[in-house]
Amino acid sequence: MMNHINIHLLSLIVIMLCAGAFGGYLNYLHNFDTIANEEKDSRIKLKYVLLGIGSAFLVPAFLKMIASDLIKNSEQYDNISYLIFAGFCLIAAIFSRRFINTIGEKILEAAKQAEKTSKETKQQIESTKQELTNTQERIEDVKLSVNLKTFTKETSPQDMDEALSLLLELVDSFIERTRVPDYAERLKLKAEIGRKMGQIIVSYNLPREELLAKYPKEGMYLGLAYAVELRPEPSCLQLLNKLARVTAQLYTKYVILIAYRTLASSGLITKEAAKEVAQIVEQFRVKADKPLLRNIDDTVTVLKFINPEI
Repeated sequence: MMNHINIHLLSLIVIMLCAGAFGGYLNYLHNFDTIANEEKDSRIKLKYVLLGIGSAFLVPAFLKMIASDLIKNSEQYDNISYLIFAGFCLIAAIFSRRFINTIGEKILEAAKQAEKTSKETKQQIESTKQELTNTQERIEDVKLSVNLKTFTKETSPQDMDEALSLLLELVDSFIERTRVPDYAERLKLKAEIGRKMGQIIVSYNLPREELLAKYPKEGMYLGLAYAVELRPEPSCLQLLNKLARVTAQLYTKYVILIAYRTLASSGLITKEAAKEVAQIVEQFRVKADKPLLRNIDDTVTVLKFINPEI
């Protein structure tokens, strides 16, 4: 079997060499694919013979590109198949310059397409991982929200001061703590810190509007958005609208959208307010990634149930 395969391969190589050289020589004699007004001498003849051989050796690549199995199955190969292959090599050699240019362009185009497909696949994988991470974090938010609804904490002024100090520490260190290269890990850290800040605000009933006014930082915006999600109240809609207008990070916008839907499901967004919220939400589309765009669409759909005129 091994000897048979070697003989078959050797036969193909001999055909490519002979047909390539002969086709190149024919091209030299009859100017099928030569440069106009080119002086004929032994050096030019050698050039076209070598071009013909090179073209012939590109025929297997050409057959691969057109999905031909002409040279694949050596066991069923017959004399006619060898002749057909020789004809391909001869034609490629006679029109060597055009054939080489065409194959080169096709290969480069295929390589670019493969690179593009690879990038798209990678983006799809990243998007799927992001969606999975967001879903997992949403589950954690719901579990924490349920726990906070049944939890009442008696707080003293000293407790509130300590809670505020801890909250401000998280706010001030938010950017630094979440500055990691890995995207999934970065989202996880933002969710953990945001959830912790929201839990502090809700557990100690810290004044949300006052926090926004005194500490206008991205970390505080995220913490307040989580607080609304964890414990929605009638006054939260105005707070969310303010947050939506000042936040810059995509993840904070993502949490704000979830908080809007939480308010909607709690009956805290009126028909009149829904139109204003929809206008604010639509502004999130600027520079939004795919998960955020889907989140925007989901939020607008919910708002349309409240106000079909949106």
